[in-house]
Amino acid sequence: MIKVIIERHIAEGLEAAYQEKIRALMLQITDRPGFLKGDAYRDVHQPNHFYVISNWENVECWERWQNSAVRQQMLNALAPFMESEEKYTVLALKVSYEAQPTKYARPTQTYSY
Repeated sequence: MIKVIIERHIAEGLEAAYQEKIRALMLQITDRPGFLKGDAYRDVHQPNHFYVISNWENVECWERWQNSAVRQQMLNALAPFMESEEKYTVLALKVSYEAQPTKYARPTQTYSY
């Protein structure tokens, strides 16, 4: 599994309209091959910075979606809201931590890739 973090800077005053648009657009990717989960976040200290964090089965699934005509259409629909081009990071999980009843968190799973 990989995680993709997309960062977008939205023009001031267009945040609410962007949130409505991204909510509708995210529904379009739920049936894409390899898509597992997606969440949209807003930076609490910089309210015009938004992040979409999605999980994909593998890099190939993400790249297929990233290069698809449907995604390009989505980016075109978001363009009027954007201050700059989006940035993205693709991460592969190496170690996972979860809170434990003890004082310190311990690794619950280790992955190799």
